[in-house]
Amino acid sequence: MIQMPQGIVLTLDWLKQQGISSKLAWWYVRSQWLERVGDEAYKKSGENITWSGALSALQNQLHLSLHVGAKTTFELLGQSHFIPMKGIKQVILFADPGTRIPKWLFNKEAWKVDFKMHAASLFLDDNLNLGIIEKPIDGVNIFLSCPERAALEMLYLVPSKQSFEEAVLLMEGLRQLRPSVIQQLLEKCKSIKVKRLFLHLAERFEHTWLSELKLNKVNLGLGKRVIGSGGNYDPKYQISVPKIVEE
Repeated sequence: MIQMPQGIVLTLDWLKQQGISSKLAWWYVRSQWLERVGDEAYKKSGENITWSGALSALQNQLHLSLHVGAKTTFELLGQSHFIPMKGIKQVILFADPGTRIPKWLFNKEAWKVDFKMHAASLFLDDNLNLGIIEKPIDGVNIFLSCPERAALEMLYLVPSKQSFEEAVLLMEGLRQLRPSVIQQLLEKCKSIKVKRLFLHLAERFEHTWLSELKLNKVNLGLGKRVIGSGGNYDPKYQISVPKIVEE
């Protein structure tokens, strides 16, 4: 039998590249060398695979355009105020619209996490993977957003999928972002709401990197924007946001 990678789901596509047909894979299952984890997906018998090993198969074997982003990025990089004491239980994913994700990825019992998928085209030329980095998680390399991109993704989810209050706390702590990366992302970002909210919060918390941005190159659109219930209006960025409760 061929040498198989450790800790990763093995897709039928990958097995075929190794010369293992679907019929032979079925025979390996019958012989208890492999176990099925879903349609056209397998693992070595008895092997414990974490959520990163499941996601890696989609990213590196099927080459699907999806990555970990938003708040989950900050949790994985240790930059969140809300890192779960018992480990990550929810993983936020972003994928290009139309990306077909195998159902077996959403098996909470198998991977011990709840994958939350968002099909969004937040940036122009998103196929360039601007702001996407690779990082080992549980010994398996996966693709995720860098902190700068994750911040914009997080604000994209406000307020329907991400609380404004938690986003504010996370934004307050982002004092070490790279201005050059932010500049690129803001110029490519298609959401006027996201860009205005990002700049509003950066200015509120007096982040030093804000002064290095060339905002004349960023399209901030026309007209007013309202986040949630509004309450506080920022005339500079023409955005109303909920009142921020000072601790």
